[in-house]
Amino acid sequence: MKKLIFCSSCGQENTFGFIDGSNRYHCESCLTIHYQNPKPTATLICPRNDEILLVQRAFDPGRGEWGLPGGFLELGETLNQGAIRELKEETNLDGRVKEILGTCSHFNSVFGDILLIGLQCEIDSWDNLKAGDDAMSAQFFSIENCPPLAFECHQKIFKIYKDKFYKK
Repeated sequence: MKKLIFCSSCGQENTFGFIDGSNRYHCESCLTIHYQNPKPTATLICPRNDEILLVQRAFDPGRGEWGLPGGFLELGETLNQGAIRELKEETNLDGRVKEILGTCSHFNSVFGDILLIGLQCEIDSWDNLKAGDDAMSAQFFSIENCPPLAFECHQKIFKIYKDKFYKK
């Protein structure tokens, strides 16, 4: 947990202790509570017939492993805007969000607490597919015979999709 030594509202020294149902940093002078929230991600399921698009990660964590396209939302960006931006950055594809599939929380030793928001995307055209940004490769795998995914939360979101849409 990052130390929040000084209050962002009044500048006085914060206290760490129980307030508002949990242990957290807060200011006893102005009563500001400093909540530490997870970083949200758009985690994308991009199906094509009986296949799913995966990207091979170019960087740690999970370098060389396969995962779902996606990434962190930027400030001022909606969930759908972030999903479409990440889709373009990692796969060079354009599309739109069809629906939210579910969520998964995860603690990552590099980024801290993460909230993965699983989204199903509809792709406009697959013609421009190529790996970009932090992906070494992007390719399709059979939904029935997918490689292990880099992260437990990716596996969970994939399972939500399979349980809801893919019944063979």
